[in-house]
Amino acid sequence: MAAMTNTQSVALQLEKVRNKLPLLYERDDVLFAAIKARGEVERVSTRNMRIPLKLRPGGKYGQADMDGGDLGRGSGTTYDVATVTPIFFRFGIEITKLVEYATNSSEKAVANAAKKEVIEGMAQFRAALDKHTQTSGNGVLANVTTSDGVGNLVCLNTVNPQGVQLLYFNQKVSFYDATLATNRGTGTITAIDYTAQTITVITGGNDGTVVLANIVATDLILPDGVTGANPTSLFGIKYHQNSAATGTWLNMNRANFPEIRTPTFNAGGAALTTGMVRLAINKIKKALGLNGVGKLMAYCNLEQEHQYEQLGVTITSIATPSGTVRDLELLFEGKKTMAGVPLMLSINADPTRIDFLDMTHWGRAVMQDIDYFEIGNQTIFPVYGSSGGLAAAYLFYFVTGMQIWNDSPRNGSFISNLEKPAGY
Repeated sequence: MAAMTNTQSVALQLEKVRNKLPLLYERDDVLFAAIKARGEVERVSTRNMRIPLKLRPGGKYGQADMDGGDLGRGSGTTYDVATVTPIFFRFGIEITKLVEYATNSSEKAVANAAKKEVIEGMAQFRAALDKHTQTSGNGVLANVTTSDGVGNLVCLNTVNPQGVQLLYFNQKVSFYDATLATNRGTGTITAIDYTAQTITVITGGNDGTVVLANIVATDLILPDGVTGANPTSLFGIKYHQNSAATGTWLNMNRANFPEIRTPTFNAGGAALTTGMVRLAINKIKKALGLNGVGKLMAYCNLEQEHQYEQLGVTITSIATPSGTVRDLELLFEGKKTMAGVPLMLSINADPTRIDFLDMTHWGRAVMQDIDYFEIGNQTIFPVYGSSGGLAAAYLFYFVTGMQIWNDSPRNGSFISNLEKPAGY
């Protein structure tokens, strides 16, 4: 008789499942966390929050003739007010009862999936808000540079150098034309390649309404839930750190008030130099005086940290005391600064830009801080089937109602249009 083989004993063998769950995707929330931690929080209603600003000096200076001369008239300080109103964001999570039943004890699963989603969902919601804080107030997360008409899109250009970085897998998004005048509908991202800067979009059912053949190059990708032409969204870093002489900032006309424009330097596609860093900081001093510079931080992506380190590598010498042996280390580690300004890194930041931020001037107007959506103390809601009866699934939501403000755009500065190092 033949020997017993493995196939005859498989039914007796125990299955080993590793009880660790590595995170295989990014969910940084660096800038949002900094604004939340360092900035002020003002509790507001649906009415505009008013931010008084001391815009221009008063008084009429000049020489005087004290022998009966005319001293002239006087004037006073000019004040104005910026206004901000919260908008709402939501993050929905849906789970079937089978998932709950199959993972609700350690004998069945390495983790309780339903409980895990509370933690994972909150972390992903914060990461999504952080991606939104990189934008310019209109909600644009990415630009379509090519489309094959069936949902395969390339998203990378100079208008939005982050490419697809501000998007994530299974996210539902809205598509607008290049002028933000026409909402083409929604679609769901079913594949995303951060290296190739491509996404795949589908529609149908709950996945969206956009006609894939209507998506063209120059179209814009916004969050799901935006409506109408020229939507207003979260006022991110490119809204507040803006040198434009057109448009509005917190309902103030930029053309009329140079005082609300952020000092900047356009690198013109050149690589970062130490002179650019010094210039960016000095521009704040030129705008507000030598004592006007607060506690800055330099906010940038890994590309510009790389460029800055390369500047240091070219001028670094390694001194080894006589008679000692040291490991070779040619790069930098530990905390880094730019002209004494601490570096704050984020992979969601614009890779062609460095922003110098004074977080003491940033804050949030909050109507509802991040929490469960609740109706009558109920936070878990049923799903209904096609019959009208209950489905074996349930929903819960995280929501927040807030807006980001900055009461002094000239207390920061930025370097734009920087070269990205090869390989990124």
